[in-house]
Amino acid sequence: MGPRGKILTSLLLIIVVIIAVWQFTSPALIPSVGTKYVSSTQYANRGSWVVQEVSGYGKVFLAFSIANLTYPRTTLPTSYSIIVSKVNETALPAYIRGFTVKLTALQIQDSYDGSVLSWAPSGNFPDAAQATTLFNFKTSANHQLKFTISYQLYEILFIGSLLDQSATQSFNITQNVV
Repeated sequence: MGPRGKILTSLLLIIVVIIAVWQFTSPALIPSVGTKYVSSTQYANRGSWVVQEVSGYGKVFLAFSIANLTYPRTTLPTSYSIIVSKVNETALPAYIRGFTVKLTALQIQDSYDGSVLSWAPSGNFPDAAQATTLFNFKTSANHQLKFTISYQLYEILFIGSLLDQSATQSFNITQNVV
């Protein structure tokens, strides 16, 4: 093989490595699960909301489900689960496999005493994005909690992915603490 063939082979290998890195660093495609988490009291006992996100290539309906996993008390931390699932998606071009969500931040703010808890992402959930967090209540009362969830919406291509948009949603719940 001459010098021209070695250069072309090297360029081809570099392109293959770049495409492989792009493919393996893409977030996992989460399937559309309908109302699996929205209608379940196990996953949404504090409330659930459906939000439409519009991209240049279609629409996706995301469901936000909030549940407390432990009974709220002032002496113990209360564990909350926030699940972001894909209800459905529409009007995708042929080169896009679907949309997926990656959680980037979560903040819980208590309007009763002003306390704030911030969370950073960790782990994966098989068909949705999930955040679990512990919140400490200092007083017994009805608390108004504001959940602020930041996420990124990705378009999953047949090879790799593209960041479509970043968004932040806020949801309010009332939590009775004894």
